[in-house]
Amino acid sequence: MLNTYEVDIRAQCPVNDEDTDLYHFVIESREMIQVERINGFFHEHAGKKRVFQEELTRLCAVMFGARVTSTGWHSGVRVTCVAP
Repeated sequence: MLNTYEVDIRAQCPVNDEDTDLYHFVIESREMIQVERINGFFHEHAGKKRVFQEELTRLCAVMFGARVTSTGWHSGVRVTCVAP
């Protein structure tokens, strides 16, 4: 069985202090992931913390052993990251 978890999160732009970025994450896993763990991960690694979308996507995939796709907009450019 494939489980899919989707969440929208905000993170502080690491380049422009005035921007808060909005990301849409899709986490796909053959194992169940408790949503509380997902929320805890993003609480720890996003929010008011400065983080690049690419690194956040990689960290999420490693943390959950899952395929992670994130989509976000940066300065008018849509960025999609897939890990692994």
